[in-house]
Amino acid sequence: MLVCHGVVKKNVIFIPHQVQLLEGMTVEVRIPSSSEKIQMSSTEEQFKHKLLELGLLTEIKKHISTVPIGEPPLAQIQGKPLSQLIIEERR
Repeated sequence: MLVCHGVVKKNVIFIPHQVQLLEGMTVEVRIPSSSEKIQMSSTEEQFKHKLLELGLLTEIKKHISTVPIGEPPLAQIQGKPLSQLIIEERR
């Protein structure tokens, strides 16, 4: 069983892009109580704590998942198109 963590925005759950779900697939969503903490997999958590004990880490930072929503707007630039500049440079 695959376990992944998502982010809720406007009552919609966003999961990492690399997680592939099949159409019609049944999924389970667990909502932790306020006293529970969503943690990384135990092996990764143990690994980070071991690095902290050895002095190789100074702190264990919380993982914040950011999921891009939609395509970013294109930047508006002035001047000649890049393709035109390349053609002129090659002459």
